[in-house]
Amino acid sequence: MPFELQELRSFGNALHPLLVEARANDQREDRWGIRYPFFRNVSITNAEGDLIPAFSRDISASGIGLLHNVELPPGMVEVRIRSTKGYIVAVQTRIFWCQSSGEGWYISGGQFISIPNVGDF
Repeated sequence: MPFELQELRSFGNALHPLLVEARANDQREDRWGIRYPFFRNVSITNAEGDLIPAFSRDISASGIGLLHNVELPPGMVEVRIRSTKGYIVAVQTRIFWCQSSGEGWYISGGQFISIPNVGDF
């Protein structure tokens, strides 16, 4: 059954604040280059050598958005991304920001720093 006009207006009114938030977050991330949605399992190794399972959110030629359940301080990490062809791309990444998303989850943004290593590690 199609929405009635009033329901569409209510639906739009309900979503509008979320769209404003999404736009503000997009501008805050201050990425260089075009981003592509990229939801995939990744692993992060921090400076202490801890392996942190995570998900990528999006990717560009210069950086990556991440979702994880550990707070990441600004600084260097290694991000490993498995391709659909089976190989792994490992790249040194500088985490610039990390914020809580609630329920023990965090989102962060990182800039690729090194030339990626490719292998089966």
